[in-house]
Amino acid sequence: MAESPFEWLRAKSDFPEWDTDLAEQTLLNQHPAPFRPERALQSLVVLQQQFGQVSPPMQTWLASKSGVTVADLRSLVSFYQFLEPTPPPRYHLRFANNIIEQINGVNHLVEQARATLHDADCKVETTSCIGLSDHPIAALINGHPITRLNRSNINELCQLIRAGKSLQEWPRRWFAVDNTIHHPGPLTSYPYARGQGLALATQQGQQWVLNHMDASGLRGLGGAGFPTAVKWRLCAEQADPVKYITCNADEGEPGTFKDRFYLTVQTDQVIEGMAIAAVAVGASKGYLYLRGEYLYLVKHIEAVLQQWRERGQLGAGFDIELQLGAGAYVCGEESAMLESLAGKRGIPTSKPPFPGQKGLFGKPTVVNNVETLVAATYILQQGSSAFRLVGTEHSPGSRLHSVSGDCRRPGLYELPQGAPVQDLLALCGAEDAHCVQSGGPSGALLLRHQFQTPLDFESPGRGGSVMVFNRDRSLWDITRNFTRFFQHESCGFCTPCRAGTVAMNHLLDRYEQPTTARQKAQTRADMIELTQLMQHTSHCGLGKTAGLPVLNFLNQGAGHE
Repeated sequence: MAESPFEWLRAKSDFPEWDTDLAEQTLLNQHPAPFRPERALQSLVVLQQQFGQVSPPMQTWLASKSGVTVADLRSLVSFYQFLEPTPPPRYHLRFANNIIEQINGVNHLVEQARATLHDADCKVETTSCIGLSDHPIAALINGHPITRLNRSNINELCQLIRAGKSLQEWPRRWFAVDNTIHHPGPLTSYPYARGQGLALATQQGQQWVLNHMDASGLRGLGGAGFPTAVKWRLCAEQADPVKYITCNADEGEPGTFKDRFYLTVQTDQVIEGMAIAAVAVGASKGYLYLRGEYLYLVKHIEAVLQQWRERGQLGAGFDIELQLGAGAYVCGEESAMLESLAGKRGIPTSKPPFPGQKGLFGKPTVVNNVETLVAATYILQQGSSAFRLVGTEHSPGSRLHSVSGDCRRPGLYELPQGAPVQDLLALCGAEDAHCVQSGGPSGALLLRHQFQTPLDFESPGRGGSVMVFNRDRSLWDITRNFTRFFQHESCGFCTPCRAGTVAMNHLLDRYEQPTTARQKAQTRADMIELTQLMQHTSHCGLGKTAGLPVLNFLNQGAGHE
């Protein structure tokens, strides 16, 4: 198998000089038609992997080859955080700075790194989340995950950079990522047989698959909980002969890292789930959209895809293409992801029409997240009744939870839907938990007296991401981290979100300043009004939920600090 053009390991410190012949050959190696306008974003990503940047001359050249205007290419470069228009440093260090890393002291490490490396050939940045909150403190160095950084080893890391040591000379233990399941369940421990579910789906046919999925009651495990069979049927019923299957692997929610496990350990189940969905709706092409922070998984995923092709299980009737995001949280929203797959800025689109009616390239499209596709494979192999053996009537099955924060065993836990929060806390060793944030920044803040709350789609504590905090943590600091996250990640398309997230941070600062009771009450009322305004007028889910951390703080936390 030819080496992936996305090869992520920067084994050398120098990139080749810009060369149009090399650029063209690189792009042609990656795709047979790399200059189609819809390939613009992927072409930029590939060029950056080859040359370390997408400079203005490179953008001009790509514009001339693809017919995309230079202005549109510049718009892409400015929208996606990981696209760099300037020459790269020898080392690019990105620290995760979500609330879990912050309570573990990331700010001190960032300050120390910047002070020590201020004159080195190194760029030190922070980013919201890199899918390693179970390994705090974590960072990416030239795309590599560096785990378990602390005050003891940060100086050693800085000295290696100052000495110009290649990454191959760094301690290998620093790059270790632990994907252990601390509490396995059906999805993560059944006797999987590669291709068995797909063979059964092909043999029984489209309607059998749809009926089987309907009987299972599977709901989307990305957070929304929409019935999977309904989504697949909508796409299957469209008359258009061209249909697509997309896997949303843009896991950008702070504190979430379960997709990292599935994409590393259960890659076959993800691929098989996409192929099963293709049988169900009649699709001939699939796309796996991988977040830019998981660049280091590309080589592995492409190798597994190639194995499926070599066995004849992918290729002729249905094939899957891996595409990379480039650092934009909003692309986790399904319509924004489809825009990004089409080579555009990831701006969410209005619904209806829904993706199942008119999605990627204007064609009917299924959008499922990674865990939903893994569950589909389980259902086809083990049966819909086996899936329903655990969970609740309205939230059947089990779910993998990413647990981080103040607990003795952060990591991955699979529990039946409907299990109470306190069961998960007992398993992870969080006896001193004061509160948890369930479902990410836009989820539910649950205090100790609410730990009986079920982790399912019918309750506020949906789970998926569970951040644990003890009494030493400030609820205001947690809220402030979340509101800053939403301000940073707003795509800027609509005014309620673009301006509202900025205003919310100002109001939150004002609320914490010494003021009269009357002034504090007015600020509280202003924040509630602003949240309601954003919920009703924002263009997409990011803006609609960006005020929820503040509401959680006011309703739950303000009196419990």
